[in-house]
Order: sequence, then C-alpha cells, then structure tokens
Amino acid sequence: MSIFKNINKQWLIEHILLILLFVGGANLFIFIKTSGVEEVRFSFSPERAVDISKAYIRVSISGAVIALLILLYESYLHPYITRNFSFLKKRIVWQVDTAVIITLPIVLVFTITEMIDEGYATSTSLSTSFAKAISNTFNFLLSGLFISYFIYYYILSSLISFLRRLRKTFGEYVFYNYITGKYAQPTEEDRVFMFIDLNDSTRIAEEIGHVKYSRMLNKCFDDIIFSLKDFKYDIYQFIGDEMVLTWLTKDDNDGKAIMMFESVKEQLKLFEGVNKFSFGVQPTFKTAVSSGMVTATLVGDKSKNVAYHGDVLNTTARLLGLCKSYKQDILFTQFDLKRLTKPLLFKPQHIDTLKLRGKSNNTKVYAFKKTK
Repeated sequence: MSIFKNINKQWLIEHILLILLFVGGANLFIFIKTSGVEEVRFSFSPERAVDISKAYIRVSISGAVIALLILLYESYLHPYITRNFSFLKKRIVWQVDTAVIITLPIVLVFTITEMIDEGYATSTSLSTSFAKAISNTFNFLLSGLFISYFIYYYILSSLISFLRRLRKTFGEYVFYNYITGKYAQPTEEDRVFMFIDLNDSTRIAEEIGHVKYSRMLNKCFDDIIFSLKDFKYDIYQFIGDEMVLTWLTKDDNDGKAIMMFESVKEQLKLFEGVNKFSFGVQPTFKTAVSSGMVTATLVGDKSKNVAYHGDVLNTTARLLGLCKSYKQDILFTQFDLKRLTKPLLFKPQHIDTLKLRGKSNNTKVYAFKKTK
C-alpha cells in the first residue's frame, strides 16, 4: 500500500504545523542567544562578526530539514526497523537515531553556508573554501553553542515525539478532545466500531504456553497496528486477545473497515513463516463491524480513560461471536452498510437475518466479496 494513498488535507496541515514548530523553535533559540548582544561572534572565529539575519536563515533551514527527517523516521522507518524490539530497545534506537538526525542537518547546513560565506568573503577557490568551512564546522561542533543548540533541539524533539505517541495511543480525535476537556461531560457521538479477535485463542494458549502466547499476541498487535498506519482510527481497548478500533462515521463513507481488514490479513500473511518459526503457530483473526450512536465520557479517578456506552458495542461483540458459526473472517450489520455512500470496493453478501439477544428488531448480517 502506498504511503501516499491516504494523504489528505488534515495530514498535510498537521505535518506543516510540526515543521513550522521546529523552525519557530530554532529561531527562538537564536533570539534568546543574541537578545541584548550588540555584536555576535563565534568563539572559534572571533575575528568575524556573525550576521544575525544569516543565522536565522541557517537555523530555519536546518530546523525544517530536521523536522521533515524526524517525521519520516518516526512514521515509517523507526516502526519498521524496531518492530520486533522490546520497548527499551525501541527507545534506545530512537534516542541514538534522533541524535544523528539532529546533528547531520546542522553540520550540512553550517558547512554549506560557511563555504558560501568564506568564498564570497575572500574570493578563494572552491577547495580552499571547503577546507576552511570544514575547519569552522569542526570547531563549531566542539563549541558550547552547538552543545546548547543540540540539547535544545533534542528536548524539543523528545517533547513532540511524546505528544505524538500520546496522540497515537488515544487516537487523533480522542486525544484532541481529551486535552480540551470535551469528554469531561458525557458526549453523544456517531461511531463505527471494529472488533479484531484472535481465532482459537484457548487452543493456542494451551499449545504454546502463556508466556509465548503473550509474546505472540504482542507481536500480532504490533503487526496489525503497523498495517493500519495509513488509516485514520482510534484504538479504544485491548481486551485479552482482542483489540477494539473506532472512528467517527463522518470519516467513513466507503466501508474502510473492509480495506483495513484486508490490510491486516496481508500483513499477517507476510509474517506467516516468522510466526510459525517463533511461536509454532500461524495466528489468524476474525472481525466484526457495526456503527451507531454512543455516549463518550471520561471514567476513572487517578487513571483517566475514555469510555463508550451504547448498544452498538453489544451488537458488534455478538456479531464477532457469530463469525465462527458462519465460517466468515468478517461480518457487519445493515446499520453499518446503510450509511455508506461512495462506490464500494466490495460486494455485500447477505448471510442471515437474526434476532440478536437484547435487540427488539431483526438484524441483517453481511459478509463481503471483493469486486476488484
């Protein structure tokens, strides 16, 4: 799946804002460092006054490059290279790689701008300008200015990374509403819920043991989340061997749950051999999808969590239990089907009309067949 497939206006706005935040932070650093100083000079080159306007240009360029590299690294490269790492190893790799990502653009931008300045200032040859620029860059890396600049950017990167991880954990919509206090009081929302559950969990746990079973589940959940990186959704809960995803119905009019499940199956198929070798089994998952009105609110005292209350969760859970009976990997209801307006990449296949426990009306249950 192309990483550009689901790029939208909101995605662009978010990433542009993050880049501007890095650029603004870099300019703030220069402002703080030079505020009240009449004439700024590098400690390693006191004979040459620093052009403040050029300093702002340097840090703006390096800040934008650092931001772009960190965004690409955290979104795609880091999850891929650390997918089988422990949490501690992931953080160590992030810290080392982030240090490199911060240092390289600073070095490159400083060296290039020094070459330009040296060349214009002395009208020397390219090789002489390059040698002088390398010398100045090396001295800059040993200076207190670089160390303070590096620490400043490292703290800024860590803070932004932490906030992005919180946003990923809560989900975009829930995170923003959580920090603005929207869920302090019960709020009604129209949502889609997608339950993803491991098949034959009891048998697998007994066969491979609970420790290996837990490791397998963690890897499967990581693989599932990685496979869904291009989709917009919130993780509501992990319940044993089951994960619950949710998103607003207004963000889905083409049945994206089907595409999400197909992406999950492709990812798990890709690692069939690895899972078989590591755990002795090839895990598969079943899914149920439905939508409807729920009440969202914060629950808990010391540990706050967003909770959803509504009949749609009971319906989806009961639908999940029917997957095995009908020998289907995924089932959904007519409630979810009715609201879809765009041309679908799948053909709904009516499975049965049931009287689900606790429901006053009959519920039509569907599976799907691909149309492409």
